[in-house]
Amino acid sequence: MSIVPRRVYRARWAVGAAALALAATGCAPDSDASAEESPSPSGSASAPGWSAVGGEAVTGPSLSPSASQSEIDERRVDALPLPASCEATGIEQDASRVLGQLESPEFTEVRTDTRLECSWAGFDPDEGSEVVMVTFAPEKSLVAYPGHVPVKAQRRDDFFTTGAVASMGGIAQWDTGEMFSGVKLHLPGMLISTTSNTPRVATGDLLRAVTATAQDLTGGTAQQGTAEPAPPTPAPEPTVQADADSTAEPRD
Repeated sequence: MSIVPRRVYRARWAVGAAALALAATGCAPDSDASAEESPSPSGSASAPGWSAVGGEAVTGPSLSPSASQSEIDERRVDALPLPASCEATGIEQDASRVLGQLESPEFTEVRTDTRLECSWAGFDPDEGSEVVMVTFAPEKSLVAYPGHVPVKAQRRDDFFTTGAVASMGGIAQWDTGEMFSGVKLHLPGMLISTTSNTPRVATGDLLRAVTATAQDLTGGTAQQGTAEPAPPTPAPEPTVQADADSTAEPRD
């Protein structure tokens, strides 16, 4: 009979608790329950975290802030298919640098009708539990169509963009909290969220990993919705050549 040391039980419990905490906070679908109208604290003069990884501020709404929801819905693209598995997304390969920071991580996959969760959990004797989680949720993106800038993104400085994200028609969101940090990619038809609770994992590395995976899922370009039909090009007016005798002076 093998005896499992008590510290192993404690480690597994701590890893499980950390994974549940991240699922409940870091990679949960984006919610409008927070006060998006609240301005940033006036006393904060520090640059947004995304500025250190080459991010740029979101500028220029594609529709006016007063655009009706019906206008947005008319241009909304269909949700992308939910990936069949974590392996099918290629995320483990794209995040190999990130996962290499964890201590003997164990992989877990959870797939429902609306979301796919991929998580890697390890336990370090000095740092404690450490988890990286990536979630795919086709129905939860704030971006309705390529180039759409939701009002929420116009009013908060945690939203940003990069060249790669913009080429896919979406925007990114720097997602930090007391226990975790991560990033969300709001793409037309897909939300990809990633988060980690260990300081050894840089948020910039998380951004690069999910961006690479998103490019594979989308082909690297924006998903195009149903465009309004272009007005028909008017046919050129026929050129009528006058009969030679029609312009001649009448004869007596």
